[in-house]
Amino acid sequence: MKLTKEEVQEIIDYEIVVDCYTEEEANMGWAIYMEENISYPFEAEYEVKKRPGERQWKKVQVVNNETDESSFDGGDYYVEIEYEEIVIPVRIDELRNIVADEETTQALQVWQSRNAW
Repeated sequence: MKLTKEEVQEIIDYEIVVDCYTEEEANMGWAIYMEENISYPFEAEYEVKKRPGERQWKKVQVVNNETDESSFDGGDYYVEIEYEEIVIPVRIDELRNIVADEETTQALQVWQSRNAW
């Protein structure tokens, strides 16, 4: 079920950045929220770059979290994908057509709304 804007804002205000006084604390809140609310593995598509300049969207398995509270600086959030038996760290924003459980889907919706915060 897709969250409303109000529900997303409530999660950001009362679960992620509640009691945060600095940007560092807010970053830690985001990292913890993502870590606790995303279940691995899940399926997505990732744009694979082939030579010479050809690009194709391929189904991949998102297998793990690459970012944690000690490495998250408020910018990009990285996950590990498995493509043809190779594990590659990618920005979560580089994925599309994600097929995951409801909690993961909602966490990703909240993540995509972070710029409005």
